[in-house]
Amino acid sequence: MLVNQLYWLNEIKPEDRLLVGEKAFTLAFLKQKGYPILPGFALSTSIFREFLEIIGNSESLLADFPYSTLHLDPDNHKILQNVAQQLRQEIINTLLPPQWEEDIFKAAAKLNSPTLILRSSLTLPYPVMAGLLPSHVCKCQRDALSMGVKLVWAELFRARSLFYCQKSQIAIEQPVLAILVQPVSTAQASGKVEIEKNHTHIYATWGLGHSIVKGEVKADYYRRNRLTGEVESQQLGNKPLAYRLKTEAESIDCLETYLLSEEQQQEYSLDDASLKKLIDLTENLASQEENIGAIEWTFLLDAEGKKQLYINQSQPDFSQPQTSKPLIEQPLLKGLAASPGVAIAQTQVLPDLNQALASNVSATNPPLNLHSFPPGRILVTHSLAPHWLPLLKKAAGVVAETGGITSHAAIIARELGIPAIVGAKFATKLIQTGESVLLNGDRGFLYRLPPGKKTGENLVIPNNSPQPLSLSHSPIATQLMVNLSQPTSITSAAQLPVDGVGLLRSELMLLDLFSSQPLEEWLLSSKKLELKQHLTELIAQFAAAFSPRPIFYRSYDSQPEFLQRNQCHQVVKERGTQNYLLDPTFFDLELEAIAEVFTLGYSNVNLILPFVRSLEEFNFCRRRVEQFGLTQQASFQLWIMTEVPSVIFLLPEYVAAGVQGIAIGTNDLSTLLLGVEREMSVAGFNALHPAMLKALKHLIESAKNLGIPSSICGQAPVDYPQLIDQLIQWGITSISVESLAVEKTYQAIARAEKRLLLEAARQQKNQ
Repeated sequence: MLVNQLYWLNEIKPEDRLLVGEKAFTLAFLKQKGYPILPGFALSTSIFREFLEIIGNSESLLADFPYSTLHLDPDNHKILQNVAQQLRQEIINTLLPPQWEEDIFKAAAKLNSPTLILRSSLTLPYPVMAGLLPSHVCKCQRDALSMGVKLVWAELFRARSLFYCQKSQIAIEQPVLAILVQPVSTAQASGKVEIEKNHTHIYATWGLGHSIVKGEVKADYYRRNRLTGEVESQQLGNKPLAYRLKTEAESIDCLETYLLSEEQQQEYSLDDASLKKLIDLTENLASQEENIGAIEWTFLLDAEGKKQLYINQSQPDFSQPQTSKPLIEQPLLKGLAASPGVAIAQTQVLPDLNQALASNVSATNPPLNLHSFPPGRILVTHSLAPHWLPLLKKAAGVVAETGGITSHAAIIARELGIPAIVGAKFATKLIQTGESVLLNGDRGFLYRLPPGKKTGENLVIPNNSPQPLSLSHSPIATQLMVNLSQPTSITSAAQLPVDGVGLLRSELMLLDLFSSQPLEEWLLSSKKLELKQHLTELIAQFAAAFSPRPIFYRSYDSQPEFLQRNQCHQVVKERGTQNYLLDPTFFDLELEAIAEVFTLGYSNVNLILPFVRSLEEFNFCRRRVEQFGLTQQASFQLWIMTEVPSVIFLLPEYVAAGVQGIAIGTNDLSTLLLGVEREMSVAGFNALHPAMLKALKHLIESAKNLGIPSSICGQAPVDYPQLIDQLIQWGITSISVESLAVEKTYQAIARAEKRLLLEAARQQKNQ
């Protein structure tokens, strides 16, 4: 019987800490002090161990647990994924003893709730893994509870968790996992409060807090001065969707997302009374409990529709003395989350590139010797310059004082799968080379590990690596493409159910090559043949992996981030196709390489011309494309990027001149249309600005009327998924996003298409 291994929150004692895990223990501590905590109980860690022993008695990968350790190569992603899938399937397929099911169900029934949330509660020192183990919501039914318990246990055996344990040299059976069971109901708003000495930072969104955890919304933000009691600043978030309980749910999958109305999106999720109540609770907690550093909270609606504020989780303030020494301190730095993942490693502070140039130090041969750079370090630099690519490929993570999430170096970091944060002010002054830190790229935090704490083997947790989509996904009519630049990303990206490569960024693809010597040296007669061979091989790799799916290669565009390094190079003196008029040497090499790829038997390569300013530039490029015989290939298409606002008004003329499709680059288009720098985040000046929406609508509808395809390949559909509804309604042909955003974008497209079909059906019915 499990009765003696189920621990109720109002009865948990200090000696039970290792049996119930940190989450359950801290909530029990607060509940017994009278704070608003929902009732609940914990399934002890010993239940988990007993269950593993039951599986170990069978012929399985978990045989002999918990007395043996899985030995895996964490860098072999295919094997890791296969093993993880088998382990999780074995846990899910193994039946709980009938008496266990009965005891768990009887305990859950005492909570008097039709729906329950089951969350992992890890024991020290493993709570740092908690972010890898999502919760599960299920009906309060015997079979549903049994499956929910097994699903929470199985989370420990996902590839990302196995990766963490192997890399940090933790035997997989060591993390001790309890499960916290609590009721869950309809939520009006949820969020988090971070408590500092002089300020509190409040984050809030509509519905349950899953949208914040998954990074699907930008929460409303309040900054309150604890000394004066005033809310010093507040900022409306970007909240296109929310989570709620299904009205008619399956026994296991009880959550659903729903789109918020335009009115709700423009409203703060906390009214004045709710905000005051949350502030009062937080201040009372902070003044009474010195070790509380943050809480997660929810306003739940009771049966009568009244709001009740509850604390879902508390986190200690690691800057204060603890009974048990924490793994990490209060965040040392906060910045913008530019690339997801977690890394634990030593730091390497890099010199400021601008200072290096001012000191006549070659940017292609920076003061730090690339060959002597220790691999697996977290780079700390003033700016995340793209030409540091050789270092990025060796790095465990990146911290930059400047930059934005749409910068090309941030794009590379996401494609390489290493965590990165930008906008972390004073990083190079606060951090020294060789310090041990934890970088959280999902939330934009950098933690300094306590003195004497060793990182051991450097650790990177790619907890957002692209995964194949489930076959249960609804089919979509809009093409979904992927943006790529790095050959190392080909294998994983080609396995995604995308319709091809919507944007192959040549300038980023070639950074590694040009780091050895600058472009003008490659263009010397003795090097041109070798450069063309390199270029042909690179394009052919992408063409072969995605064949017969199309790839759209964007020819070389020397953008502002690259001008620091190449500012004296005549060939990249101007952006986009203007370069080709000044000196077509490299453009001709690109066309020759594409033609050679066709001779190798790959007929899926197309060309996008970058940053086209005038018909003169396009006509010049089209003539050269014709000279290399590409227009004679039946499948070949010549597109242009629509980044310069003049194209909005001249698209019919471009199509008459031979443009066969357009790719809308929202990053540059918003910069030029709204007059804001690409690296800066200015409230309201983004893809949702009325001028941008009118421009996008005009471009897409014009392309449709002119009979050519239109694609959008900027960051806008990822940052603002609510935009996808309008893009599809206007007639967008394809949407191209980074690998990490494929899953989310697929779902957004499917929802948008379904809504449009339903709306069309209703209109037809009413006619």
